[in-house]
Amino acid sequence: MPAPPTVLAADVGGTNCRLALFEGTQALRSRTVPTTTGTFLDAVQGFVGPTGIGAACVAVAGPVVQGRATLTNHSWTFDERRLSRALGTPVTVINDFSAATRGVPTLGPGDARSLAGPAPDPSGAVVALGPGTGLGLGWMVPTGDGWHVAASEGGHQDLAPHDPWEADLWRWLHDRHGHVSWERVLCGKGLVALHDFAVRQGLAGLPTPTPAAIGTSPAPACAEARQRFGRLLGHFAGNCALAHLPAGGVWICGGIPPRLSQPAFDASVADAFVDKGRFSGLLAGIPLALVTVDDLGLRGAAATARGNVRCP
Repeated sequence: MPAPPTVLAADVGGTNCRLALFEGTQALRSRTVPTTTGTFLDAVQGFVGPTGIGAACVAVAGPVVQGRATLTNHSWTFDERRLSRALGTPVTVINDFSAATRGVPTLGPGDARSLAGPAPDPSGAVVALGPGTGLGLGWMVPTGDGWHVAASEGGHQDLAPHDPWEADLWRWLHDRHGHVSWERVLCGKGLVALHDFAVRQGLAGLPTPTPAAIGTSPAPACAEARQRFGRLLGHFAGNCALAHLPAGGVWICGGIPPRLSQPAFDASVADAFVDKGRFSGLLAGIPLALVTVDDLGLRGAAATARGNVRCP
């Protein structure tokens, strides 16, 4: 029996571009390159080399319109037609969280852990969200022909404060940025903003805060930032659950939550997830899980590419 065609999967964020070649569901090799130099096509051609590929899917951290996209937090641009001509194979450009959402069905028992709620219903709708360089969101529903995946820029919805501290935070962010979205607090820069605001409230912090340092430092402002990040993440996840009622679960991914995860952080997320007043009981019946692998977007991009393989 012939081997399945090799496909290229790319997961491109504002900081890193992850590339992998897949044969079926098996990753053959992968590479991560920074998005700070060169072009996307340079990165791909340097990775693929003479290897023949049957199709490619490029998952991009930004809105995709008619096969074209620009990274929200970087200058790289993408065009399906131009990439298809350059690579000599069908190329699909999708939102990065469309890919992450599509990757959820590939997760095994050791790839995620439950934070709250029942076991996911494999026939139910799915939501995936995650803070990294930005804040991504995607969702999908099962159909007779497989999964229907929807793109989203829901991370840029208006931030809703839940207590006086967050109301003061909103006013501070509004003075700095004008529009205040969820992404202003739920991303790497958002974690730094939470630290800086905690310092403004009188807590001792770091002289040069970075997301990595805030994630591990015992400084009071760092502990406050982590706790607030967890609660804000839970509130946002709960909003997404109310919007889609995903019996297949809300899946938290992205680069930041696994690094912050510990019992107190996970409890903050889970408590805020169900903190919806009269609808707390409804939210308690929706699965909430934390994805612990970092290749979810690549898996989803590969699955999308396999559906677009050009057979000889």
